[in-house]
Amino acid sequence: MSFHGSFFRGRGRGRGSSWRGGAKGVEASAPPKPLGPAIDSINIKTLLIEEVAPKIKDFEYIASYNWLDGKSPTILVPGSPPAWTPPAADPKLKPDSEEVFRDINAARYALYPMEPIFRSLRALKPEYDLQSTDIVGCGSTFGNLMRFARSESRPFRFDVDVIGDTVLFVRRESSPTEVIADLQGYGHTFPDAYTTWDMEVRNSCSHQRIVRYDFGGLKFLVRTETDGYVKLSGTDAPSRPSEPANESSVAEALESMFVASGELARDQKLKLKIKGTLIPQQQIFDIKTRASYKSFDMNEILPRLWLNQTPKFLIAYHTSGLFDHPEVKDVRQDVIRWENDNSAILARFHALVSRIVDVVRDSESKQCEASWDGQGPLLITEQIGEARRALPPDLIQLFGFP
Repeated sequence: MSFHGSFFRGRGRGRGSSWRGGAKGVEASAPPKPLGPAIDSINIKTLLIEEVAPKIKDFEYIASYNWLDGKSPTILVPGSPPAWTPPAADPKLKPDSEEVFRDINAARYALYPMEPIFRSLRALKPEYDLQSTDIVGCGSTFGNLMRFARSESRPFRFDVDVIGDTVLFVRRESSPTEVIADLQGYGHTFPDAYTTWDMEVRNSCSHQRIVRYDFGGLKFLVRTETDGYVKLSGTDAPSRPSEPANESSVAEALESMFVASGELARDQKLKLKIKGTLIPQQQIFDIKTRASYKSFDMNEILPRLWLNQTPKFLIAYHTSGLFDHPEVKDVRQDVIRWENDNSAILARFHALVSRIVDVVRDSESKQCEASWDGQGPLLITEQIGEARRALPPDLIQLFGFP
């Protein structure tokens, strides 16, 4: 089986990447900065791989947050995705007209785009041992490496930071507020009409989930955006996170969460509010819209669903904006079949990630870049210029890193 890589980009799916909060436009793209001294060069065709491809095991959803729409960078923890609430009759929708952020996390909080992962994790699982995690990344950075493993020509470049023994892949665009303009289709108007934010998380603009699992002996921590969830009823309904026992413990918890992480423009700092509902992984789904005359190839989405272990998917076909009773479907068996049919790709992907982790852990600077021009080998180079750390100092200390 083969797959198309477009799902790994900043997709602007649903509400998550809306260009809102008074922004006026994207900064002009600057010429790419030069690469630093080379640390390693990886040729995917000569990379040694295992004969038997590993599979994901010990999966667990461990944290999540919503970005709150507005000018101040605020996350709701655990937040929740918008609920599937299809109208009784399918309305005719208008096509998308908004520009969307390519990277919602960098756009909302450019200084440390990965910080919300660890703030939410700290709030929900303060006992979590981050030093037991080998690698932290998102759908974009892992997707870049998956495309390289397939020799699918699409250039990329992202930062790599080593904290303790944990390796963090940090997405990097030409500008934190880079947008995807001139979108066509119904990727925004469809979710607006068929899903609804729960009252407690109203005014949210994106739900981000953090999951962990073991893949071939490497402990992964993965962040991806989720489009929605299917509600359950009665005893199967999800629960809210436990609250601190008294007001003083509330204040103490908030104090640890609101530690200054560095100043942004207009002296803004990341804020965290405990709001939302813990939605089990088996209820979440992703959305894709498509014109009825153009059949959707599931191989476009299955690698993403494998990466973040999303069990449900909605392909919504339309005729000039009129959808025909779209339904959310369980695709777990499709994901398992894709995993089995693409064992060679996954073996290369695992070998590639393992090689990068080993190389950057042994590097002197611990702050590197991974890049590919779409043709030659993947390069691991030293960062040059001003240092770019993935996390602020207080978080590094909170998680017990040296």
